[in-house]
Amino acid sequence: MSEVDFRRFQQQILDLYQANAYTQALMLLEQNYQNHPDYARTIAYWRIGAYALVGKQTEALQIFQDVLDQGEWFPPAWLDHDEDLVSLRPLPAFQIMVETCRQRLNDLQNTIQPEVLIAQPELSANAFPLLLAMHGNGSNGHDTLKQWKGLTTQGWLVAIPQSTQIVGPDAYVWDDRDKGINEVREHLTRLKEDCSIVSETIVLGGFSAGGAQAIWMALHQSVPTCGFVVLGPYLRDTEIEALSSFLEHQKPTQIRGYILVGEKDAGGLQASRVIAELMHTHHLPCELALLPDLAHAYPADFVHAVVRGLTFVTQK
Repeated sequence: MSEVDFRRFQQQILDLYQANAYTQALMLLEQNYQNHPDYARTIAYWRIGAYALVGKQTEALQIFQDVLDQGEWFPPAWLDHDEDLVSLRPLPAFQIMVETCRQRLNDLQNTIQPEVLIAQPELSANAFPLLLAMHGNGSNGHDTLKQWKGLTTQGWLVAIPQSTQIVGPDAYVWDDRDKGINEVREHLTRLKEDCSIVSETIVLGGFSAGGAQAIWMALHQSVPTCGFVVLGPYLRDTEIEALSSFLEHQKPTQIRGYILVGEKDAGGLQASRVIAELMHTHHLPCELALLPDLAHAYPADFVHAVVRGLTFVTQK
């Protein structure tokens, strides 16, 4: 199955969840989970949640144990706070497995080093524009590069910083804004040393919390950039209030924004509208592009959508 097939499958599951159709979601998961081996751990987590929601705790626990037996695990924060797992938390067997995940996380935390993944442009040139795109919370650089690397066909150098804030297996977050900013700055310094970059055409990108990190950095001018192109950004209310206060006193210059968001992405849509309005209030160009029938996920035509955003952000 292709990446597009998985995105379509993911969207079907999201639609059923939003409709509270958990039994149908579980049936779809059971019929298709073996068709996407590259996402086996992710789908196993969905299956655990679906079984828990329909009252089949024994089946949920068995899937969890199978995952652990294979050497895999899940972010403890998800297991502690995911509302889908409420019925599992009182069970001693579940808590023992959560503790196993917590121990595996502790074993990894001190070994993580900053990393950036790079996809070179397919076209030849003396220097290239740079798209610096950040993964969403709970994701990683490798999976994110799959979504953004298509921009290399348009002459862009694509770089994906991976946060060192690990929460699970191949799962990283941007919760500490300052730490994330420092890491991205270091990556950008090395990229400028190692690659031929058009310095006036550096664009920040990202999905979900990675999109929020991109917006935060662009508006604070934490790194030199002409703007951002993001998908489904999710900012906390306190951060939006802080941005509003910041822009009242220190408006950035030469910054443009382009926000892609699904019409079914409840949290992302609200944040996107507020950010776009905030930028308009302070006379900063920003375009909001609504994607029909999409929840909090990558669309099938993502590369084409980003190209439109890059055209808007880089126009003089």
